[in-house]
Amino acid sequence: MSSSSFTQESQKIEANKPEILKNWKTKLFILLLCVVSFYAGWQASRSHLVKECQLAGAQVTVEDGLVICQMPQ
Repeated sequence: MSSSSFTQESQKIEANKPEILKNWKTKLFILLLCVVSFYAGWQASRSHLVKECQLAGAQVTVEDGLVICQMPQ
């Protein structure tokens, strides 16, 4: 495959992409949204675990970012 045919193929692939994905700022923004969404889901999960522990009458402690649920003896 010659260099010019490779360039033509890459231009065809680029032309077939949706317009919104051609812009690097848009890609960066989508990546940022994914990271924020993941973090928000993780925090919601931790909050849910804390509430479940409290409802069960357990003692909740957070050490080094870990939620520890200790049931009373």
